[in-house]
Amino acid sequence: MKLLENIPLAPLTTFKIGGPAKFFCEAGSEDEILEALKFARKRNMPVFVLGGGSNVLVADKGFNGLVIKIQNSKFKIQNSSVECGAGVALSKVVNEPTKHGLSGLEWAAGIPGTIGGAVRGNAGAFGGTMGDVVEDVRALEISSFKFKISNQFQVSNFKNQDCKFDYRNSIFKQNPNLIILSVILELKKGNKAESEKKIRDIILMRKEKQPMGFPSAGSFFKNPETDSQDLIRQFETDAGQKTGDSKIPAVWLIDEAGLKGEKIGGAMVSEKQANFIVNTGGATAEDIITLAAVIKTRVRDKFGIQLEEEVQMVGF
Repeated sequence: MKLLENIPLAPLTTFKIGGPAKFFCEAGSEDEILEALKFARKRNMPVFVLGGGSNVLVADKGFNGLVIKIQNSKFKIQNSSVECGAGVALSKVVNEPTKHGLSGLEWAAGIPGTIGGAVRGNAGAFGGTMGDVVEDVRALEISSFKFKISNQFQVSNFKNQDCKFDYRNSIFKQNPNLIILSVILELKKGNKAESEKKIRDIILMRKEKQPMGFPSAGSFFKNPETDSQDLIRQFETDAGQKTGDSKIPAVWLIDEAGLKGEKIGGAMVSEKQANFIVNTGGATAEDIITLAAVIKTRVRDKFGIQLEEEVQMVGF
């Protein structure tokens, strides 16, 4: 494992924004992750684990600690079970099981990032979530990791119910000291041709509805809950669809607040999908944060709803 200093993080994120990491390393195995953590512990410095770089915004000043880019790529399919290292690209976790006639992850087609990040944030789309398919998660707790005689660190196994999956949330997101090492997914037997068609259709829908020409972090805000039946009826009438729960799509709220195309510096509310803040070129993290504050204020003033960021802030 090679430790580097003052490595720019912007190229490693889908936003293409952010300053450098004071220290940086790529960890391709659990032993290398442990070695990196030992380095950080000796220097009493914070650690940030970076996967595919989606769904994060790095501060302009960067991160004053150690960034570990997870590269462990163990991947195994056995019967209907899929075991993968946290660093495996989510696209592979979607496509490879499909080739083996397994179903259950088609909804994740086209979502960037790694399986570790997807589990941490309980990624979801088109009615599916990671919490629906996770069977077991192996994770290390930074604050209390210990060593076995074999010099391997102790890990905890989290069964599905232990993960506390909720809307875009999990125990791993709530506790930043937990580092996901690997994941076991339980899928189901399916029809390969049908699954492949569904994946193609979902990717096509993403291309049609989401901005592809500018860097972004994906959906910026969570869909908020509301107890206003008037607002729910207004949305359902306007969108021609039922909410199915008490959540109102953030994209609709932002659009209704007249924010499409709103711009601060190089940051802009996408004219194609209002819940995407895009980097039109040279955007800073400060531009993004300022524009996000404008969005939250306008939505709160119009609807009385407080939006909450889905994107993780790093180094702020």
